[in-house]
Amino acid sequence: MSAKKTDGLLVLADRTDLYAREMNRLEMPVTIAASVPEFLERLSGSPRQGLVLDIQKVMRSPRAERDRLFRVSESYPILRTKVDRSGKNILFLDDVDCFLHNCGTFCPERKRCTLRYPVKLNAFVTREDDPAMLDATRANILNISQSGCFVLTLEDFSASRFVHVRIVELTDPTPIFGLVRWWRPWGEPGMLPGLGVVFMDVKPGHLAEIDDMCLDGAGVEECDEDGEAADCQERPA
Repeated sequence: MSAKKTDGLLVLADRTDLYAREMNRLEMPVTIAASVPEFLERLSGSPRQGLVLDIQKVMRSPRAERDRLFRVSESYPILRTKVDRSGKNILFLDDVDCFLHNCGTFCPERKRCTLRYPVKLNAFVTREDDPAMLDATRANILNISQSGCFVLTLEDFSASRFVHVRIVELTDPTPIFGLVRWWRPWGEPGMLPGLGVVFMDVKPGHLAEIDDMCLDGAGVEECDEDGEAADCQERPA
């Protein structure tokens, strides 16, 4: 499986102008996200060498978003920061030289795949606000990789940014949290309804079993928007 090139540092902060100026000192490409959902979406788009977290922004975020942020970012080099009282400077709360060294040696544990593998799996899908899956929709998964899957469903997910997916055939029944990259309604000629999901919070056991499903030679190259999104509706901003 191939991987996309890493894309420097990803920063979570409100003061995008201040951080854009200060991060230039680190001499690495930087992308700044102003919210946790945007941060997670950008992190799913390409691997990063390290993460910069403004702790004031983190603590102001809703608890559910903070918990998700910590789970997804735990394997990355992290630099904690905050804006000083004057509002004109950024304080680095961790050793910057150590952080940059770790970034230089870091390889993302799970690289984004460019191949999807055909499968026939049973699944339950719910929206972000239903992690207990009390109102789950029955669905099927028709292709998969360690980075995501195509979920065949008639349910309307046009307003959903994130979903929980429980794959029945996996040994661990814990739902996988994912970003909705695109959604397609029923009725488009020659197209199947459903959604393209990018996995955001996946357990090692899930990855091992999914890897076993990805047989050499059976993969299909993805297009620009996770395989077929050119004909789909983008998920809401």
